Amino acid sequence: MNNVHLAIQFFIQLAVILLFCRLVGAIALRLGQPQVVAEMLAGVLLGPSLFGLLWPEAQHWLFPWDSSQKMRDTQSYLFPASQLWSRALHVCGRDGIPRRHRAPQINKLNRRVGGGNVDTFVLGAGLAWILFDHTALFPTKTSRSEAMLFLGASMCITAFPMLARIIHFKKLTGTTMGTVALGAGAIDDATAWCLLAVVLASFEKNWSNALVNITGGIAYVASLST
Repeated sequence: MNNVHLAIQFFIQLAVILLFCRLVGAIALRLGQPQVVAEMLAGVLLGPSLFGLLWPEAQHWLFPWDSSQKMRDTQSYLFPASQLWSRALHVCGRDGIPRRHRAPQINKLNRRVGGGNVDTFVLGAGLAWILFDHTALFPTKTSRSEAMLFLGASMCITAFPMLARIIHFKKLTGTTMGTVALGAGAIDDATAWCLLAVVLASFEKNWSNALVNITGGIAYVASLST
């Protein structure tokens, strides 16, 4: 699939997603539900859970997926585009203060009142401790400690697109509260992804991969802060 075909496919997908979200949103509004819930439901309905189940050929044509990742498919462009939109929302708040000056202070306050990643990580690790003996969720070569680290870190990841939509729906975009939510979520996410890099490196017994990823992430953030 060349770049022209990818562009055509992308805009077709975008049109279908936006139109379907508006349709589901209109129905949800009559039921007293916000637009963000409708968009989440629309994503489930357009995926393999319903669309792919009832009409798999059409679903695969509209959202091509290659499990071997040998060709560029929907994941290679649609997901990054959605992530870019959610993370690019409003560089500054309404008061003109850049988020990078405000978010670290708010995240520190968040940790003082017991927020952040600690509680979620503990709950996720505890769940992994139980599931490790009673299910086949984890591969056989995975140790209990690796399973606990992986599930605990995974539970700490913030759904940024959903968070951004909730903030937009509540008309908190650009406000201190909206900035706090996105900023704290970003910092917590960075911590969780670093922990995941360590877990994945432990699977491969190659700690240099984790070091490269974490160092590269820190360097990238530092370059944006200058």
